[in-house]
Amino acid sequence: MGLILSALALCGLLAAQAQPPRLSLRLAEAEQAAFAHSPILKAAESNLAAAEAQVEVQLSGLLPRLTADGSVQYQTEVPRVSLAPGAPPFQFGDHLGYAIGPTLSYTLWDQGGLLKAWRSQKALAGSFDARRELVRRQVRLLTRLDYFQVQLALEQERSLIDSLRLAEAQYGDIAKRFRAGAASRIDWLSAHQQVLDRRRDLRSAQADLAAALCTLFAQTGQGQGADVSVPLDARVEGVLPAGLGAPTVSVELEALESVEAALEAAAAGLVDEAYPQLLVFSRQAQAQRLAADSISAGRWPKLQLSYKSDYLYPNLPLLKPAWQNAALVAASIPLFEFGRTRRLAEAQAAQAQASERQREQSYDELLRDWHKARDQFAALRDEEALDRESVSETAEIARLRFASYQEGGSTILDVETANVSAVRARVTVARTRTQLLIQLATLDSLSQSKVNP
Repeated sequence: MGLILSALALCGLLAAQAQPPRLSLRLAEAEQAAFAHSPILKAAESNLAAAEAQVEVQLSGLLPRLTADGSVQYQTEVPRVSLAPGAPPFQFGDHLGYAIGPTLSYTLWDQGGLLKAWRSQKALAGSFDARRELVRRQVRLLTRLDYFQVQLALEQERSLIDSLRLAEAQYGDIAKRFRAGAASRIDWLSAHQQVLDRRRDLRSAQADLAAALCTLFAQTGQGQGADVSVPLDARVEGVLPAGLGAPTVSVELEALESVEAALEAAAAGLVDEAYPQLLVFSRQAQAQRLAADSISAGRWPKLQLSYKSDYLYPNLPLLKPAWQNAALVAASIPLFEFGRTRRLAEAQAAQAQASERQREQSYDELLRDWHKARDQFAALRDEEALDRESVSETAEIARLRFASYQEGGSTILDVETANVSAVRARVTVARTRTQLLIQLATLDSLSQSKVNP
């Protein structure tokens, strides 16, 4: 179901189990939840529905129209007519008259104005369809970036927990040595400061993780009821270091390696020549050109056919009701309107040119962003290999430094420096991996090969 709080049970049960609720979320689930929640995506879908309805409205103008017409009139004066000199006059009509019946009308010829108006609206609906796809890609990209930030925060928390455990173990060893007289008070206090520093860093990392989770919840519309004030990576095992608050939630996300494997195909993709933003402007320009042609058609003659059948009274010259059928062909052409139609058509044509220029600008920006993402991805791939090598070496240095300190060959400051370097190396590799995923997600959004269409 998207976001799953698998252990949201009664408080008493949680206390009995001594386990925090588990929050489990995969990337695909987060994306689907964001699609279902996103107000801006829903607005784009509503705009598309409105544009498609307008297509049907324009189409109805191409078809015959059947209406029911009716009228009633009352006139105070009725003409009286005498057919011959000296003949008594008779009333030509009645004070009250009425007519009711169906009317069928159809445009026989309008220089293609109605047809082009329909095609223009259809192209405009295509533009709104491209807008919806563009918004969908943006929502997916933002969701992925928020998800990656949570993954990074989890990696940082886990690294600091390991570092705190190491600092506590070293502090315990130094405390024993201090009590035995084999270590100075300065060494003992310095080791304790390392514990406090790591504990402080860990709590700060948990706050960053909580903020990242809240951002992801806002994007997906789920999980807002969860208490994430003290989150804990679900991969952390064993007893937690001392001095930390009880975890309020256990967070389980996909591993960085798993997400990278799912997105790596985007690195080999080509730039999307049919990128939605390009389609928005190209279809918009097409709609505006067709609208200009439709308006220009109004400068030519227009023929309309109508057929009317009325039940009316009076049926002159007889003062009685009757059915009356009539067919009409009408022609019209504008003679003088101060250039209104011509200028309207020119305005639409100019807007079409502007849309084409906007498409060209968007294409330049698309190529720029695609090349930047691809180049940064290649650089980050090399950095990641160096970072992994640094992680193994700094961990070995930290181990050797403490062993050397125990033998009297190094100072406690040397140990602290080595420990900090080891932590930074682990955090750096996590950050590099996250930046690499960001570039992969960007490439996937801009390229033809879609991992999650």
